[in-house]
Amino acid sequence: MIDFLIKKLELFFITLFILTLILFWAHIRLGDVEINKIVPEYIHYAGNLVTLNFGNSTESGMPIIEEMKLFFPPTIELLLLSLAVSFCVGIFLGIVGGLNHHSVVDKFVYGFCLLSSSVPVYWSAQIFILLFCIYIKIFPTTGNISMLYDVPRYSGFLVIDVFIQGNNEIIIDMLKHLALPLISLSLVPCATFARITRRSTINLTQNYFIKAAYCRGESRFDIGVHHVLRDIVQKLNIIICNLYSSCILVEVIFDWPGTGLWITQSINNSDGRIIETTTFVLGTSFLLLNITLDILSTLVINRTRLTHG
Repeated sequence: MIDFLIKKLELFFITLFILTLILFWAHIRLGDVEINKIVPEYIHYAGNLVTLNFGNSTESGMPIIEEMKLFFPPTIELLLLSLAVSFCVGIFLGIVGGLNHHSVVDKFVYGFCLLSSSVPVYWSAQIFILLFCIYIKIFPTTGNISMLYDVPRYSGFLVIDVFIQGNNEIIIDMLKHLALPLISLSLVPCATFARITRRSTINLTQNYFIKAAYCRGESRFDIGVHHVLRDIVQKLNIIICNLYSSCILVEVIFDWPGTGLWITQSINNSDGRIIETTTFVLGTSFLLLNITLDILSTLVINRTRLTHG
């Protein structure tokens, strides 16, 4: 386990070094750096990245780290809520469908997975806007809260701050703004979780140790959750990366004030500093996430082998 951790850390630092080299190359293309000062400039540039000194935005003049505090929390909220909803609903549907193989329930789950995986998020989001915002007029089309309400920033996360304030009218307004982006973003990962869980559950029900667990009186649902967790963890890093790429599209479509909208505006304004910063921060966060999930996957696999080996 220690050797595995050391190899992952080595891979992390090597990849981070390559990422800083790529960003520094883009930085000198945008700026004016003399050839004989490339090494000192790179050391200075990498030091600023490590110390989170990203400079100021060329468009607004504000420190980029201050703008990050405004745009990253809404994205993190939407990602975590979407991951939680898709994880819970997807695993439940997958286990129910797998334990009732070839039944009407299983066909419903399979049809849901097939339909949700086939619909791109940019199309489903616009269809939801057309149906529920234009025709039925239940939900708002843009933003994460109405401009009529002023919510004090306690934690920086709107969902937490609204519930801390405790105003039911503001809570309802916030949930209405959250509903369509959350549903649009959760469809594809929910179908992925359900498909993986359904296939793993069907395979597990054919094994003798699962049948023995049934004879011991263990719950079918608990057995499914315990053994399917390993397959879910192994695919979780890919699901989260795909989820964030979809989140950028959802934020642009619903005008959600997150990093997707921030990056899009920066590209339109040719603000290279913000593009460099978001590339570094997102790349580093994905590297750390992959290392964490690999370690978690290894622990889950070893525990399952010890339990049933």
